[in-house]
Amino acid sequence: MKKIIYFSLCLMFILTSCSTGNVHDYIIASQQADCTGVAPQKCLLVKKGNATEWEYFYSTIEGFNYEPNYEYRIKVKEEKLANVPADASSIKYSLVKQMSKTAKTSENLPVVMSQTQKEYQCTAKVLEVQKESIGRGAAQGKMEVIVVKMRISSSVSPEIKEGSTVYAELVPSPTVMPVVNREYVFKAKNLHPAHAKGVYLLETNVMDLVH
Repeated sequence: MKKIIYFSLCLMFILTSCSTGNVHDYIIASQQADCTGVAPQKCLLVKKGNATEWEYFYSTIEGFNYEPNYEYRIKVKEEKLANVPADASSIKYSLVKQMSKTAKTSENLPVVMSQTQKEYQCTAKVLEVQKESIGRGAAQGKMEVIVVKMRISSSVSPEIKEGSTVYAELVPSPTVMPVVNREYVFKAKNLHPAHAKGVYLLETNVMDLVH
């Protein structure tokens, strides 16, 4: 009898651990941001656990109904999935409990640049040319782009400072393919709103210098 009780208690402990061990606290910001996963989309801005910076959340949270202009504190269960389709997320996120919903404007949000802003243009010397994956969520590791690290010689855009080192994500077929240690004109349609590398140009074309 004691063995049965002991086995039952152990089983309950294991099941409880499995069901709660992957539950995390999330703070959801009062506004969303433009982002790109498999395709352009709107992302939640999230602080997970003890994080102090907002991060882009590329998936959805089952059972969570988001309304802008409210900041949420919620508990989210994360479940690792197996044998998922190539265009689906390998993690399932489910709402466990909504702790609070507060009407406010969240603080220290990433600055989202206007999509109607004029092109960013600069002249720069190429320091590195590398292939990188920009896929997030379901597209993790499946979207490759060419990223150029460069030092700015001159700029017509106030956001890009002369002498600074910035990064540029190239368009699929730039006018010229850049070579390390050469100087080019770079024209970008947008800036990444909050990239870890700092100033990061998006949709960037490359042209030879005009003498």
